[in-house]
Amino acid sequence: MKVEGITWHAVVVPPEKFAAQRDFAINTLGLTIFMEMDQMIALSMPNGSMYEIYTPATVPPYGYNGNLAYGWRVDDVEAASKELAAAGNELLGEINRFPELKYAFRHFRAPDGLVYGINEQK
Repeated sequence: MKVEGITWHAVVVPPEKFAAQRDFAINTLGLTIFMEMDQMIALSMPNGSMYEIYTPATVPPYGYNGNLAYGWRVDDVEAASKELAAAGNELLGEINRFPELKYAFRHFRAPDGLVYGINEQK
C-alpha cells in the first residue's frame, strides 16, 4: 500500500454549532462543497483533501472516536483494504464509491482501537 498523505478529516460538532462550523469552512477557509445532506457536509480542498462536518445524529454507527477522525489517501482503496484486513485491522462497512467524482473511501479500526479512513481519488 502506498500512502500519499492525510487527506480526509472528520469532526463531529453539536447540532447547535453545525451551521457556524459550516460557514467557517466555506466563508473563512474557502473550502468547496463536495456533498451536503442534513447535518452533514463534505468539503474539498484544491489538493483533493476532504473535510467533513457531522452532528452526532449523522455519524456512522461505529463512530468517529468521539469527535475526530482522519484518513490517508492511497492509490487503490480495494487493494489497501485487503492489506489492512490481512494485517488484522477491522474493516468497517463497504467501500463507498462516487464514480462521477472519481472518489472512493472506506473506514477501518486500527490496532489502537480508533477509527480511521482510506480514500482514493483517480
